[in-house]
Amino acid sequence: MKDESVAIVLAAGRSSRSGNQHKLLAQDAAGQTMLARTLTEVLGSRVGAVCVVLAPDGEGLLTAVYETSPALRIPERRLDICVAPDAREGLSASLRAGVKWAESRHACAALICLADMPLVRTGVMDDLLTRYRLGGVDVVVPEHDGRMGNPVVWGAACFPALQTVEGDRGGRVLLRSTSLRQARVAADAGVLEDFDTPEALERFAACQG
Repeated sequence: MKDESVAIVLAAGRSSRSGNQHKLLAQDAAGQTMLARTLTEVLGSRVGAVCVVLAPDGEGLLTAVYETSPALRIPERRLDICVAPDAREGLSASLRAGVKWAESRHACAALICLADMPLVRTGVMDDLLTRYRLGGVDVVVPEHDGRMGNPVVWGAACFPALQTVEGDRGGRVLLRSTSLRQARVAADAGVLEDFDTPEALERFAACQG
């Protein structure tokens, strides 16, 4: 196993609650798309590689993102793409595809991020990774005002369990297990805020860079 942490960005959702436009292509006040903001923050963190998980018809998302944020094309950005063939099943399908990619890299841990949470800052991600590297835990979760948020760092020992999750659920269901050694890291409110409704997208449109 490599001493490498990776990041997985789950972007294969159907955007069914956010109206006609795909939510990940919604733009903030500076004209940056939601997906571009999320990727910029993730790529700035101390991970060895980043994978974006897309639906089978999702390549157009990245094409549109590259048009508005061409810097994301740079090879040194270490951005990989993988497809969740069964994305219609829900969040778990994206999760399984991303974890399979992490296993193929023999990663020691994976920072699992939701693409519709662009307010999570690089510093928060690095705090989570730092806590994991201190040892003694299987999972590191950000917390704000007593509430658990995202993204979450999962150690490689958790990868098999993550691949058993089914339906429109993510890894959060596994956090109920008393056998997992868990740590919490204090973070700002960005770890709680996703943008998946028309009203939320209006708020995102007013966000500054």
